[in-house]
Amino acid sequence: MLRLLLRTVTINLLSIYIVTQVLGGVIIYYGGYKTLLYAALAITVVNLFVRPIVNLLLLPVHLITLGAFRWVANIITLYVVTWMIKELQIQQYYFGGASLGILNIPPINFSAFGSFVIVTLALTVIFHMLYWLFQD
Repeated sequence: MLRLLLRTVTINLLSIYIVTQVLGGVIIYYGGYKTLLYAALAITVVNLFVRPIVNLLLLPVHLITLGAFRWVANIITLYVVTWMIKELQIQQYYFGGASLGILNIPPINFSAFGSFVIVTLALTVIFHMLYWLFQD
């Protein structure tokens, strides 16, 4: 049990660190690695205690959408963590656009909710990749 908890905290720590490096303008932290460790612990605790309650409250919507609405529980979890850890902040983001030959991506201004969606998606993908990588 303790080994599983330690592995989850470590994977959360690595996930947060990777996301802060990739999405540096969206998610920022103050206080160094201590803040990242507190955030990893907070994510683990919130996933253990708060997330089951949120999933239970959102159960009818999950059933209607066949689980496609589960990302809302992830966003709520991340919001609770940023509320608990004041040094971890998710900010609005402006993407200036990109031109990739024949593909042009227009400039996009992400609101705070849009930034939470992007960070949640990135954290979820990286967490599951690392969890798969470090399986027993």
